[in-house]
Amino acid sequence: MAVTAPAPPVAAPIALPPVPRTAEETGLPFSFVCDLILKVLYFNGSMLGRDIAHHICLPFSFVETALRFLGDEGYCSSVGMRAVDLDPGEHINAGMQHLISSTGRQRARELLEINQYAGPAPVPIADYASMAERQSQVDSRVNRARLHDAFSHLVLSDTVLDHLGPALSAREAVFLYGPPGNGKTTIAEASASLLGPPVFVPRALYVHGEVIRFYDPIHHVPIDRELPPHDRRWQLTERPAVKVGGELTPRMLELGFDQVLGFYEASLQLKANGGLFLIDDFGRQQHMSPRDLLNRLIVPLEKKVDYLNIARAGTSIPVPFTCLVMLSTNLRPQNLMDEAYLRRVRFKVHVPDPTVEEYKEIWRRNCVAQEMRLDESLIERLLQREYDAKGRTLHGSHPRDLLNHVVHAALYLGRPVELNEELLSAACETYFVDSDDLA
Repeated sequence: MAVTAPAPPVAAPIALPPVPRTAEETGLPFSFVCDLILKVLYFNGSMLGRDIAHHICLPFSFVETALRFLGDEGYCSSVGMRAVDLDPGEHINAGMQHLISSTGRQRARELLEINQYAGPAPVPIADYASMAERQSQVDSRVNRARLHDAFSHLVLSDTVLDHLGPALSAREAVFLYGPPGNGKTTIAEASASLLGPPVFVPRALYVHGEVIRFYDPIHHVPIDRELPPHDRRWQLTERPAVKVGGELTPRMLELGFDQVLGFYEASLQLKANGGLFLIDDFGRQQHMSPRDLLNRLIVPLEKKVDYLNIARAGTSIPVPFTCLVMLSTNLRPQNLMDEAYLRRVRFKVHVPDPTVEEYKEIWRRNCVAQEMRLDESLIERLLQREYDAKGRTLHGSHPRDLLNHVVHAALYLGRPVELNEELLSAACETYFVDSDDLA
């Protein structure tokens, strides 16, 4: 079980996406960029040229050309310079204020009826596919030393780690199974730190005239550091770790179209590209059987390509499938699906209950984390009274949970926060459920 995971070192990313200098280099139609700027002005009223460029993540030199075109069409006007401090090398016109006209407002309303996207300029799907492929080929081979270092905050047997290591090295799907409360989810989450250096994630994608919002602050942890000039439509992030459990539905594995906003949201596995896609509580999905779920993922797992439907464009698009899929369950694999399906997930890693010595070590580490003294004899009596005498199974989560009970009980009673017989016994009474209690 986890105590506190060490922060992974920030490795140098791969080559920066270059700054687009022309309309052709953005990969976007000039008309699309003009429409995007007009919607941004509609929502903001008036803006500096530099602020528009910053908002849509395109160079001002290109934005200025679009603003000039919009001005010639009567959609906006320049209303003078603002007293702003320009950055070295920044064009003086970047300090010009731009105001949307009544004609521009009418045009913007027409555009918003089609879609209300007014965020950073999207990246063409072809550019994303190339970047995802390059970022998946970064050399991040997992050897025994790296694996043991990454999991040093967990109490796991060498057997579990040595079964897991080859799967992570091969970047193949992994089936984690075993009793509840022994760290399967934590193991999966820790695996993300072994998948390589940071990645560039597009803020949005452009395909067949449609926008797909991609960057998700829930799943993408940005890395804030100074970088040389680059295409700001891409955000540098840690390798994503997308987790979903029993709430998973078939719709979450497809592009989600918002009927009100008029644009798409990337699917979960698309957001996980370059990182980890963890399906927790596998077999307990309310709206998807294990067989249906594996049927949906089997082609992407084998071909490393997924196909997503752009309903409004009436077509499907191939997208890279470069995430590591982990399935975690406390159910027996044989009860979830037949052998033919189990073979499709080649790596199965059993995470057993801890041994007595491992259980004691988990207690030691949790006490260190809570800055509490551990009386070894107290744990011996706990083992005899609550486990041996009652036939209770050891679980790796028990020490953490019991210790939290002790802390909050001490605070409630106004006593010193310490691990003693009285508080631990009280914690056991409210934590464990004995069969006699149900009579």
